[in-house]
Amino acid sequence: MTQAEAPSFHVGAERVPAFFRNIHWSAQPEVTFFDTGSLPVIAMRHHRTATTGTVELVCDAPQEEDWDALLVNRSGTGTTEIDFCGRHHRNALHRDLCRFLPAGADSRMLFDGQVGSFVIYFRPGVIASLLESEGKGADALAPIVGRHLPRVAHLLGLIEAELRCPSLGSRLMIDGLLRAIAGLLVSGDAVSRDDAPERIYLSPAKLKRVIEFIEANLHESIGLDDLAQAAGLSPNHFLRVFKLATGETPYHFLRARRLERARRLLAEGPMPLAELALECGFANQAHFTAAFSREIGISPGRYRRAVRA
Repeated sequence: MTQAEAPSFHVGAERVPAFFRNIHWSAQPEVTFFDTGSLPVIAMRHHRTATTGTVELVCDAPQEEDWDALLVNRSGTGTTEIDFCGRHHRNALHRDLCRFLPAGADSRMLFDGQVGSFVIYFRPGVIASLLESEGKGADALAPIVGRHLPRVAHLLGLIEAELRCPSLGSRLMIDGLLRAIAGLLVSGDAVSRDDAPERIYLSPAKLKRVIEFIEANLHESIGLDDLAQAAGLSPNHFLRVFKLATGETPYHFLRARRLERARRLLAEGPMPLAELALECGFANQAHFTAAFSREIGISPGRYRRAVRA
């Protein structure tokens, strides 16, 4: 392999993750790291690599520094090859080709320089924790060196879109998507069956606790685990019973509550938009403005002027 190139990093990350120093490229990659906030993952879009030929990528992270990696191909044609756990694999490239490489396993990949992908790196132990919370054994999670997984690819696409344009409930949405992906990986891309209808029920008292928790924490980053804990249920069970009880997913319910608070604060007084964004659970004014404009059709500033005219 030629001397490793330093990646060309674009907007989205304050610094390169430490474990990335263990990923060696034969040519300079063009990548974007997304802002994932308090989520236990790092998300990266690999656009292309600065070569007209084949790229060699070697991952040799020690297990204590490594993260689980989930990749989906997004562009490019031809074939891709990987040496993993002592075996050589060759796959035809297509848009939904997925790979899951557990932490601590060295790998070597070959692919064309124009190939692009979306990658999620999970902090050590995160996937095992997600599975164990749903009564699934993490030991069933096997490496995937190249499979056509359209459902997993679709969910990864939803995560990438949400990271590009955060909404009024991004963390909650991505929490659910990550949990769904973990379940699909361990079940071979199967869809788990719902519990029997008579077992699905959210009592009024539990629903009240959840709604009170949401109202009291709209200024915070609220995740699926937080709401499930308030209800005293597992996250997957909570997802089903909450929608049956309210007619909405937790994500849509939270988005509506944040939107209502934003409208009220905009109408009530001259609170600076940067401060108002924090009150509505956003990390910064830019994310709030983009999400509000997408929902209402006009910017927060124009909305404030219109309602106070």
